Amino acid sequence: MKYLFFIFFLFLVSLPCQLRAQNHIVKERDAEGVYYSSVEEQKWVDSVYNTLTMRQRIAQLMVIRVPSNMKDDAENKFLRKIEQTRVGGICFFAGKAEQQLRLTKLCQQHSFVPLMICIDGEWGLGMRLKDCFSFPRQSIYGTLPSVADTIVYDVGREIGRQCRMMGVHVNFAPVMDVNSNPKNPVIGTRSFSDSPQRVAALGIQYMLGLQSQGVMAVAKHFPGHGDTETDSHKTLPIVPHPRQHLDSIELLPFRSIIEKGVQGMMTAHLFVPSLDSTVGLPSSLSYPIVTGLLRKEMGFDGLIFTDGMEMKGVTKGFGTTEAALRALRAGNDVILLPADLEGVLKTIHEAATYDSDLKKRIEVSCRRVLRAKYRLKLDQINLNALHVPTSNDSLRCEMAMEGVTLNNDQRIDNILLNGIREKAYPGCQMLVMRHGMVIYRRAYGYYTYDDANSCKVNYNTLYDLASVTKVAATTIAIMKLVDDGEIAFDDSLSQYLPYLKNSNKQSITIREALSHNARLKAFDQYWALATTGSEIRNLIAQSALQREYKYLYSDLGPIMLADVVESVSGMTLDQYMHVHFYAPMNLKHISFKPLEQGFDYDQIAPTEEEMVYRNRLIHGIVHDPNAYALGGVAGHAGLFSNADDLGALMQMLLNGGTYGGKRLLSSAVIDTFNNRYFTRYGNRRALGFDKPLIDGDSPHVAAEVSQSSFGHTGFTGTMVWVDPKYDLIYIFLSNRVYPSATPNKLAQMNIRTDIQKLIYQDLKLNN
Repeated sequence: MKYLFFIFFLFLVSLPCQLRAQNHIVKERDAEGVYYSSVEEQKWVDSVYNTLTMRQRIAQLMVIRVPSNMKDDAENKFLRKIEQTRVGGICFFAGKAEQQLRLTKLCQQHSFVPLMICIDGEWGLGMRLKDCFSFPRQSIYGTLPSVADTIVYDVGREIGRQCRMMGVHVNFAPVMDVNSNPKNPVIGTRSFSDSPQRVAALGIQYMLGLQSQGVMAVAKHFPGHGDTETDSHKTLPIVPHPRQHLDSIELLPFRSIIEKGVQGMMTAHLFVPSLDSTVGLPSSLSYPIVTGLLRKEMGFDGLIFTDGMEMKGVTKGFGTTEAALRALRAGNDVILLPADLEGVLKTIHEAATYDSDLKKRIEVSCRRVLRAKYRLKLDQINLNALHVPTSNDSLRCEMAMEGVTLNNDQRIDNILLNGIREKAYPGCQMLVMRHGMVIYRRAYGYYTYDDANSCKVNYNTLYDLASVTKVAATTIAIMKLVDDGEIAFDDSLSQYLPYLKNSNKQSITIREALSHNARLKAFDQYWALATTGSEIRNLIAQSALQREYKYLYSDLGPIMLADVVESVSGMTLDQYMHVHFYAPMNLKHISFKPLEQGFDYDQIAPTEEEMVYRNRLIHGIVHDPNAYALGGVAGHAGLFSNADDLGALMQMLLNGGTYGGKRLLSSAVIDTFNNRYFTRYGNRRALGFDKPLIDGDSPHVAAEVSQSSFGHTGFTGTMVWVDPKYDLIYIFLSNRVYPSATPNKLAQMNIRTDIQKLIYQDLKLNN
């Protein structure tokens, strides 16, 4: 019996460990509460930690400067220092990309524990490497309207991507200081804004973009260097404000970015008496500030770096080695740029031999450093995969810069907002893409003019595309059937549609129907004359043809072309597009009959309060009455989408038929569909796609678009236009028909074309 009791006792003792292992969450056994994200993470940290001597554990807390322009002897000496001391990381400050990449590889090869490679690249690698790209300083982004904040995410992501390809794991950015003092000699344009809320919002976007690429963002300079009048590189600045002021201004951005998961924090060399009144003590050396405020009160669990320990703001009052020791005692994990590495290692090691608290601090910080290395995947470094940014990477940077330029043009926002004020539409979405990157994205206004009781437009709002359906569904479906050899351009429609046989339309070809050159009448009120789809098709078959063989825009051709898709494939147009395009491309916000596909009314912008045919608000069902009479799925109308999914579909065409690594169409068939075949009749149209006028200014597009461009507009207030010459996509979606289709102020005010013109001007694109 006593053995059973003993076994039960062992089970109870081991139960917490078992539960921890099952949940893959392990708590570090120290008073400061360091957490691991998995058992594997803890095992790796333990395995490396246990191979290190006390001096080497201290060295893991050091990030040293890489001297620039080293000769061979100096370089060899530097590599021996890394090998012998086992420092935790190195930081580059100058040079060229090839030189840094070579040194990065050499340093990693000489390091027993993988090095954290750091850079102070607030505006990209170009801040330090003169042959790399430089983005604008942070203050430029602060001038953008808040709806453009995602452009900062894109910039952060691109900076992170280039850092990672160069083997850089840590970027000392973003600057989270509030630029509240115009006399500040060191922050200024490095800050996003004089508003703490804007600094928080933009800093979070930058951080998220950077960390999405596996690069640690380090927010700086805690607890806030914005409201100072001296430079901590030269002296110890004073921040004289009371705690209440600090909470509402300086500390607000840091609290916000901690909540969103920033992985690193840099402590500044400042004297902040309301946080620690010890005269002359820099905040970076203050236990109440670093551990009490940042670690405990604000709950930061990431890696804490000091600002550079060579700076006069910290060395004036303390010796180099004493300052490093105090910084570690205060709660910093990483001593950045110690001026005397050997002296610092010796001083801290000697102090730790008799100070158990310091010894514990070293253990905690060393484990945090190793944990960060594991999370940055330094255990999986492939030095052969590292490379210098190429011309393509420079192109990506230029696209991000174009996004900044475009988002900074308040004339575009003014046009969009003026359209709402003038009641040309209650709300809208707009998207601009170039070289596969989103460079401008907007969602403005509400679903209706009753703002208080209406949904606000967001990026997921669906709009009735009206005639944009012709290119986003019907044309692409026919394109695929041609590509697969199922049909041919000069096949007659009647070959696939029995209801056209023995009619005056039996010889109309697919090419003619796509080009609006089939003598078909423009439209008719079939919804008022028939009650079923088959009756409508019979009426179409019986309708008269135009006498003259010329271009005339008609809904009838696309209606019949959708029937061809169903006849050949055995699937209705909506099914065919979902199976062959929307699902493979993972498009979640494009659909016919959205209410039947699980979308709610509050996800769809309403269209017209129509009082002729349906006598109600048209909301979630197709606006076009003929498409409605055909069951909501038709070749000329019926598709709903947001701008993002429509942009992805157009990007697939620009990519030559590929998207997400999948080939959906051949580039040859796309080129074929973008050709004009009936110019002798004055027909500007390609196959399915609208085009600019062949000669003269085009009222439906800006004069700056190229002749290779193609797209379509929609009656409900929509437009998509693609310009292969400039690898550019422009999308505008609105419900301009709410509450009534007349008057058409959207067209009268030239809103879509005026915006398109500004896009070309801002991007310096012209013919």
